[in-house]
Amino acid sequence: MEHNREVHKDIDILIQTALEIGNHMQGKGFNGHSSEIIYAEGLGQKIIHHAISARYLSSGYQLGVGSAQFYPQFDFASMAILTRAAWETYLTLSYLFISGQSKDELRFRFLCWHLAGFFDRAGATPTEQKHIEMMEFEKSEIERITLQLSNLPIFQLLPKHNKSKILSGEWKNKSWRELAVDAGFDEHFFKKHYRYLCGYSHSSRLSVIQIQQTKDPQRQKEMADSFLTILQPVLAKFMFDYITLIPELKTVATKHKGYEHILLWKGVGENMK
Repeated sequence: MEHNREVHKDIDILIQTALEIGNHMQGKGFNGHSSEIIYAEGLGQKIIHHAISARYLSSGYQLGVGSAQFYPQFDFASMAILTRAAWETYLTLSYLFISGQSKDELRFRFLCWHLAGFFDRAGATPTEQKHIEMMEFEKSEIERITLQLSNLPIFQLLPKHNKSKILSGEWKNKSWRELAVDAGFDEHFFKKHYRYLCGYSHSSRLSVIQIQQTKDPQRQKEMADSFLTILQPVLAKFMFDYITLIPELKTVATKHKGYEHILLWKGVGENMK
């Protein structure tokens, strides 16, 4: 039980620190930064939302419908899915804004990702006028971004089949494992835990059996807390990178009482085997 309290204490500190440091930019805009930085903020919000939801689920619940009271539960399966989503979101942020070898490479990566986003609903059939106009706008954006990509030397040097993949919406030319290693995670650690988390997202046999067999609330809680120990370094590494991206946050962050937790869990994440 003492371990559980420490896990919850640490994730609470990280979430609170992320919110307080991030809110420092509220209402100040991102003057002096590239327009792409707004997407780094959006990715960060997604990570924090997943972390908060997972933390909420880690406290358990007892559903009541009318006069009926169901047994207390810890929804560790949903926590696994949220943990995977947060991890992938962080790896996306790192890939787009941090781990590139040059500004040109980061620009190329961002445009690939940006272009792919417009393909998500390109095949939809709009019925309302406002949606028809939106589709026309997005079609013009696809053309504009395609032209920008085509003018980049990095794109021009790619084999033809790679170019075709990018222009059809495949935004990353690396696996999640490769993105994780580039972001500073140990390859073996990532492969082992990521595969396990994916099982819950894709309804693997193991995930179904574990849900069926894990009936004891204490064991459910232990499973839930194990996912928090993965979320902690993800959240810490995100915050460290976000502060790096926005230098105005550096002074505020280093003076914050929770900054040591960011450094601690960033180091833990990079040394997990």
